[in-house]
Amino acid sequence: MKPALINKAKNKLNGVPNTDLIDLNFYFDVLKSRWFFISLFTLLVLVATIVSLMAVQPIYRATAVLLIESEQPKAVVSIDEIYGIDSSKKEYYFTQFELLKTRSIARKVSRQLDLYSRAEFIGVNDRFASLKALARHWEPTIGDYIDVEYWLSFLPKPAKSDPLLAAQRLEQRVLNKFKQSLTITPIRNTQLVRISFDSIDPELAAAAANAVGKTYIDSNLEARLMASREATEWLSVRVETLKQSALDSEDKLSEYLEQEGLVDVSGIDSLAGTELTDLSRRLSDARDKRVAAESIFYLLKENQGSGLAGLGSLAGNANHPQLRDIRLAEIDAERRVSELSKRYGPKHDRMQQAQAYLQSVRANAKEVLQDLASGISKELRSARQQEASLKAELDAKKQEFQSLAIKRASYEALKREVTSNRSLYDLFLTRQKETSVTGDFQSAIARFTDYATAPLEPAKPRKKLISLVALILGFIAAVLLAFASHSSNDTISQASDIESRLRLHPLGVIPMLKKRRFGSQELSDASVLYDKRQTRFSEAIRTVRTAMMLSLAQSKRKFVSVTSSVPGEGKTTVSINLAQAMAGMEKVLLIDCDLRQPSVGERFGLSSSHPGLSNLLVMGADLEDCVFVHEKSGLHVLAAGLLSPYPQELLSSPRFRNLLRDLSRQYNKIVIDTPPISAVSDALIVGRLTTASILVVKADSTRFEQVSQSIAKLIHVNVAVDGVILNQISEKNEKEYKYYNYYRDLQKA
Repeated sequence: MKPALINKAKNKLNGVPNTDLIDLNFYFDVLKSRWFFISLFTLLVLVATIVSLMAVQPIYRATAVLLIESEQPKAVVSIDEIYGIDSSKKEYYFTQFELLKTRSIARKVSRQLDLYSRAEFIGVNDRFASLKALARHWEPTIGDYIDVEYWLSFLPKPAKSDPLLAAQRLEQRVLNKFKQSLTITPIRNTQLVRISFDSIDPELAAAAANAVGKTYIDSNLEARLMASREATEWLSVRVETLKQSALDSEDKLSEYLEQEGLVDVSGIDSLAGTELTDLSRRLSDARDKRVAAESIFYLLKENQGSGLAGLGSLAGNANHPQLRDIRLAEIDAERRVSELSKRYGPKHDRMQQAQAYLQSVRANAKEVLQDLASGISKELRSARQQEASLKAELDAKKQEFQSLAIKRASYEALKREVTSNRSLYDLFLTRQKETSVTGDFQSAIARFTDYATAPLEPAKPRKKLISLVALILGFIAAVLLAFASHSSNDTISQASDIESRLRLHPLGVIPMLKKRRFGSQELSDASVLYDKRQTRFSEAIRTVRTAMMLSLAQSKRKFVSVTSSVPGEGKTTVSINLAQAMAGMEKVLLIDCDLRQPSVGERFGLSSSHPGLSNLLVMGADLEDCVFVHEKSGLHVLAAGLLSPYPQELLSSPRFRNLLRDLSRQYNKIVIDTPPISAVSDALIVGRLTTASILVVKADSTRFEQVSQSIAKLIHVNVAVDGVILNQISEKNEKEYKYYNYYRDLQKA
């Protein structure tokens, strides 16, 4: 055995993880090896599904399409104002969709279609009803042998409940079943909604779908009419209240006007404003006149000695008519005196006349000034009296106007109350009349675009889809079970398992032999290699022989030790046929070292008394007497001989070691059949002498742990493992059989 193979085996046994890449073909091999199970399981699942579907009662679905209006045609009054609904929002449509699912509609439709008497909706209140129905179904067949009704009488009967409670439960079951059967589906981006109903009766499904839509429309109309009536009644009561309020406010206004003696507040207010304006103007004029009189009076008083010329020069007196006339007369007299003085002397008559006239004028002016001062004083007193009178009158008018303003505010408040009550009364009276006229008219909130019709084909169960899904799921489950079975399988089933799990080289795979192929003939390991009906087996043996010959040629060894982990793996059959195949090329000896349960001699037809290995080692018999030559293959066979009570001592003795050395000089190859490793340690003793062993593993039988322990024991005593032969493998598990099948087909041709 190569060191690399030994290291791989040690690593595997020591738990060192494998770093090799995973071969995906392994998974395909698993599926291929279990294709029959996968196919059968998938088929069974499909058949069970089809049978179950055939037993399921078909469900029919009928669908009606309803158009929900976004805005209702308004006559005179809008009921939307009473409802508080904004039909332009999405929430409005969502609300309508949910209203279609309400229990009130379900209850009305259930009563309308008499669903409380249908078994589909009322359900069964007896938990043993299905068992009773099944028993009564088979009663015609088994009635002659079993009294069905007698035995059914022992079953518990449904407990009697209160009639009212039973009615409530019945209604609950019907409504729940109804809601389960009803499906409301809005159509995206439209105002349409599908109303679907499922039932075992296609006619009932169509009737229920249409009834839900019609009940929804009627319920909405009924609710709107009820709201309209309630609004009308409320408006009537409110109108009477407002009417009385308006009358009361008008009475209060009339009483106030009568109490205050007011006729027209707006006219009185205008007159009072005019009087105040006139009094203010007159007071202003009187004040100006008084100021002017005071000015002249004080000027006259302050300038009494200034004379006429001085008083006349004052701005206030310059335009006084009397002063102006006297001043002109005085100036004319003075001018005349001045002119006469230029021609006459002071004593001249004309001068004296002129002087006398001037004195007369000045005396007259003084009297005028005195009279003027007296008149101005009177005028000032009069101006002051007039101003005081006007001011008192103005103050009185202001007080009167202020009192009028207070009355006006009260009047305006009463008038506003009258106007407000009258407006509300008129508004509600108009709305009441409009509502009364249009209260019995309401447009439908929705309408049918498509009525539901009785379906011709059931909607449930969808047999084709369910069957397809069952087929797929069954196949997936079968594949998973196959992988799970393979993962839980602790045996070596394929040649690839030897490399992937044991990390050893597979020398070959040998197919399983079946006795039925031989008919009445007894199976013989000594003749099967030459049986034309077993070409696949023969070619497998020859393939192993070729591999062994190449391995022995490289190591220059002559011994081939064949062993197994447990009994019954076919190591003796492999040893015999491998030795026969090698004997066709060179001189080969087959030794049976299973001294506890020998079988090589029996396979070749030798009697149990025929001398063999024990006779050579214990009794010193001649080699020629102990060796049997198979005539057909030319194989030399050394049977076990007599049973020995101490086989390990014989195999460990120097005589056995010397015997092997002597035999190696006479034969080109020596094949040794040894006992199983797990049973005894004889194979380990022989393996140390041959330095290597071949391990035979029975496919789908020997546990991986047993094989690993056997390899570990061999490696522990420094016995190399030349390889593993997978024996009794089924044809479906190994793709290497393609060559053997090909060879068999050629033989048939």
